[in-house]
Amino acid sequence: MANTRSYPKVNAKSSDLVLGTSMPLPNSNDDPRTVNFSIGQINGLANSPDIVTAQATITDAQIRTLGTVPVEILPAVTGYIYEILGATTQSINSGGIGDAYDWGGQSGVISSRSANFTNLHKVEIPNAQLPSGGAVVSNSLYVGTPLAGLSRTGGSIKITVTDNIDPTIPIAQTPSAQLLINITYKLTQVQ
Repeated sequence: MANTRSYPKVNAKSSDLVLGTSMPLPNSNDDPRTVNFSIGQINGLANSPDIVTAQATITDAQIRTLGTVPVEILPAVTGYIYEILGATTQSINSGGIGDAYDWGGQSGVISSRSANFTNLHKVEIPNAQLPSGGAVVSNSLYVGTPLAGLSRTGGSIKITVTDNIDPTIPIAQTPSAQLLINITYKLTQVQ
């Protein structure tokens, strides 16, 4: 092993990397992984140690059944609730001109349940921010603000739509899209 005294001292930058071990979520079957952490990430933990941001990509096949088959974004953790602190979504549309999913006026919902959203802690995604599936390319992100409500102990976080109805695809159209989601959350242990 190298003598650490032989390396020069420098001022750390936020983008500098440190080698470390990423531990899996409680009650998961994942193994610890050796990864690089940036100094900026470590500084962020010093200010908010229990806040995490995760990414999920909802595929075109999942979008087509989003009403009847909600997509899990974060796995259930026994004895904990997810406190959603924020979420962003970005539609990556790759269909042709005139192609579109018909969402029937539904909005998207990120929550610990897949129905009965009235009193739930959730993030709503307006109908106009759901993927169109057409040729329209947008570089914008929708920034969702969480709504206060009840959260389910040991529940996973899912995305679905308000009326639990899959989008329809008009005859002769071939919409295609992905939905990219970044969700910031805190796990809180329930006594």
